[in-house]
Amino acid sequence: MTNIEEEKSSEEKKVLEVPERIIVKNLAEKMDVKATDLISELIKNRIFANINEILDFETAEIVADYFGFELIKTDTIAEKRKQQLKNNVGPGAKKRPPVVVVMGHVDHGKTTLLDKILQTNVARGESGGITQNVSAYQVNKKGETITFIDTPGHEAFHSMRERGAYITDLAIIVVAADDGVKPQTIEAVNFVKEAGVPVLVAINKIDKVGKNIDKVKKELAEIGLTSEDWGGKTVCVNISAKTGEGIDELLDMIILASDIEEIKANSNCAAEGFVIESHMDSQIGPVAIILIQGGTLKEGDYVSIGSTWGRIKRMDNFSGKRLHKAFPSMPVTLTGLNEVPKVGAFLIGETSRLTAEKRANEYAKIEKEEGKEENQIISTSRIKELVKSHKVKKLNLILKADTKGSLEAIIQILESIESEDVAVQILKMGVGNITETDVKMAHSSNAEIIGFNVGISSVVEKFAEKEKIDVKMFKVIYELVNDIKEGLISILEPEIVRTDLGTLKVIAMFKLPKKSAKKVDMIFGAKVQSGKIEKGSLLEVFRDDEKVGDGIVKELQWNKKPAKEVKKGNDAGITFEGDVIIEEDDIINAYKQEEVKRKI
Repeated sequence: MTNIEEEKSSEEKKVLEVPERIIVKNLAEKMDVKATDLISELIKNRIFANINEILDFETAEIVADYFGFELIKTDTIAEKRKQQLKNNVGPGAKKRPPVVVVMGHVDHGKTTLLDKILQTNVARGESGGITQNVSAYQVNKKGETITFIDTPGHEAFHSMRERGAYITDLAIIVVAADDGVKPQTIEAVNFVKEAGVPVLVAINKIDKVGKNIDKVKKELAEIGLTSEDWGGKTVCVNISAKTGEGIDELLDMIILASDIEEIKANSNCAAEGFVIESHMDSQIGPVAIILIQGGTLKEGDYVSIGSTWGRIKRMDNFSGKRLHKAFPSMPVTLTGLNEVPKVGAFLIGETSRLTAEKRANEYAKIEKEEGKEENQIISTSRIKELVKSHKVKKLNLILKADTKGSLEAIIQILESIESEDVAVQILKMGVGNITETDVKMAHSSNAEIIGFNVGISSVVEKFAEKEKIDVKMFKVIYELVNDIKEGLISILEPEIVRTDLGTLKVIAMFKLPKKSAKKVDMIFGAKVQSGKIEKGSLLEVFRDDEKVGDGIVKELQWNKKPAKEVKKGNDAGITFEGDVIIEEDDIINAYKQEEVKRKI
């Protein structure tokens, strides 16, 4: 045993609460150790994980022990989800439609799949086509309704993650048969695993030349999704979103999985929901798209949604059909709110205008106290957030690079930046070009996007400009790092440096202040006893060795002529503005204060 290990074993271990599954970089942050050191220790234990991979509790426990920590499990999103499902299975609870999220790598056919499902399986009694700006839909399969939510990079999912809540019951991971598992695929899988959401895999584009389903299943097995026909537990369905092949089987599997999960909710209570989109309509005012999670929402009900409240004037389903009641798992568009609610806010059905307004006002007060700025766009001069137990300013970044090696090199350099007042927080990192998903995440989490040797399409670039997201591209690592350092420096409050100039003694009064004046404005003469006094100097006034007030030199004279400064041994004429009436024999300290840009 080495000396270091002996010292660690002799110390009392620190207790740390962590979830059952934790990302490597999050564990490093919790233990306050460098991610590179944590990864090195994992490698010693023959565990080859990068900074963004998930560790199970047992693995985290082993490596944490080396760093002097004892881990205990805390409630995870998955555990909270299971508990809520359990709570819903009680008196009055009835089966509700499953809420399904469709995730996957860009261009693997996610949107095409949803379009095809909706063309052939729109819920009975509904009409109209797909509305592109609405990301939640309902379809019907053999009398069973299924709710689909599009765009996994949507702000609601990041809000869900932060609040420890959940809105989805099942995730479909779409993987192209001719392309295989990609970084966004892995990111999606990690997300749903962390949330404890059951997964189905749709292997798409089986109609294409160059498909290799076995290769896809091998890659899926490598990330923990082993297909049933390979001896695992993951349901994989071969589909073609273009031709429709396999889609009926996929919907059957969704219904079967929801039956196994016993997805229920009580509709005989006040409504609860979750904002998945919101905007201001120039003709009808604030609009919110809500996913109802429990209870029944009725037209005319009062609701509070975070710091927003209102009485519902109208509710529509996803295809624009007017609704008078909305039940669990239904996505609805509603109007009648006093302002646009934030994406990710919770809706609560209220008994009256008074209770709705009261709850919204209370929420607004809490939000103001905590200094939340969730809907403000990032700028390097304003990022304030609570970190750990004290206030630290964070620079939120989304980092994309050409290779894993580049990512690791950049991360290693960024981890060497040490400051007690500012920190870099990488919300997402990955290999490949900057995507629309990256921009959506940056918008929802107040982040800048940094690209290293990667590209960005004109469509995504225009989308970023529209959302006012900073996207910076680099080809040299040190230039990238220097830019990030400048960003950190710019969010630091400048240091106020005081420089004492000199002392003076008041010897004569030339102009006395008016008694009614709120600010004291007077002229007096003083002898400079030490140092000097300058025009614009700040002044501290002392009388009988006690400070009695402060002021500033508005004008300065020497020999009855304007002067920039008067040095020791000379008499000065001073036009004073301050909060105290100067008297003869007062002693005055002259000083100046400068804002100095801090360094890291």
